[in-house]
Amino acid sequence: MRFAQASALGLLVLAVSGYAQESLVGIYNGSFNFQTQSRGVMALPISVKITSASDGKLQATATRGHNNRAGQGCAGEYKLSGTYDGSKLDLRSDSAPADCAMHLELVAEGRKLKGMMGKSEVEMVK
Repeated sequence: MRFAQASALGLLVLAVSGYAQESLVGIYNGSFNFQTQSRGVMALPISVKITSASDGKLQATATRGHNNRAGQGCAGEYKLSGTYDGSKLDLRSDSAPADCAMHLELVAEGRKLKGMMGKSEVEMVK
């Protein structure tokens, strides 16, 4: 009897773990706060597409936008890789100019990813 209970518990843990991994995969859209020299803080668009989440490792692509007044220099697509542990995600750009390097420290909350991109607050929804 105990073996059956332990086996069932083990299968449940594996199923929940697999669901957590798959639930991260998808496209998240939102914005980050960008500090300008002359206009203060401006919200700029960002999109992150998580393409794989397996065994604590993440692969993704981010697209940074601009608003014609700020952020044009770093606008574009960036390949990201990183890790996750529970609801905490850590993603970094694989190759980007030094002043455009991307480091996202996020927390998954249901369909949202919230946290920091460098020193800027970021929030995205799936």
